[in-house]
Amino acid sequence: MSSPPPAFSFDGAQLDLSSPVDRELLRFVLSQALYGEATGVYCGKSLYSARSLEAARFYLRQARQELNHLELFAQIFRTLELTPVPAHWVIRLLSAHNNYYPLKVLMEHALGEGMVLDIFRDVLMQVLPESDPRIAEIQKKLASVCREEEEHIAWGEKETRRILGESPWLRFPFYGILELQLVLAPLAARAVGSRAADHPVLRHLPRFILHVREKMWRQGQDLGIAPAVRPGLLYRLAAMTAGALLFVRSQFSRSTSMLEKNYMTELGFGDAPAEPAR
Repeated sequence: MSSPPPAFSFDGAQLDLSSPVDRELLRFVLSQALYGEATGVYCGKSLYSARSLEAARFYLRQARQELNHLELFAQIFRTLELTPVPAHWVIRLLSAHNNYYPLKVLMEHALGEGMVLDIFRDVLMQVLPESDPRIAEIQKKLASVCREEEEHIAWGEKETRRILGESPWLRFPFYGILELQLVLAPLAARAVGSRAADHPVLRHLPRFILHVREKMWRQGQDLGIAPAVRPGLLYRLAAMTAGALLFVRSQFSRSTSMLEKNYMTELGFGDAPAEPAR
């Protein structure tokens, strides 16, 4: 099973891995991916607050996949004879773990991994030079990662809809989180954007940023948190304030365990209380 084709085209532009400039650019992009996979491993912490056996199984599987992804990207660095650099502050912020389950689901699984897939499938799978004999194996690794990222996004969207069904009040701050991500996401691109004018790959960067923003907006509409028409500035600022406050709250939240409260129902035994131990 192959990964779906990219949704954005770089018109055949590819990096030159003999160029120090292009190698530095690739090192920056891969370093953000490596950091994202490292923090993605923390999804295993969500096992504690999983609301169902389905959720527990997902987080167990994802933690294992994220660990594999981390090793895959380390292999890619070694294959290309590159060393990682620290992650950009925007990436660190967007990848920040929190114990507030609803926000974690939206930010990490639905929106966050959606952007990750854009980078892997719509950028790296296109701009790595196919003339380099090392790239074919790297693309196989990336295709495998992309397929698993699609599963993570599908889960995040499904779980976000469930959460909103239970807590409709979250739609407004969730919309604010979306607007904040629309503002923050392009800032990471500024680290490489200064060379965009005369670079065969980077000259597509403004179009790619617009593509990502439009895709995120459509995703927000599909999830039911973004309106059909983008509201005025005051409404957006109010929503972003609510989203920022929710994010701050999430940094001080404590996880709440659930499975010991509903395991009988989950296992099909109804909701009868467990017999006390003798």
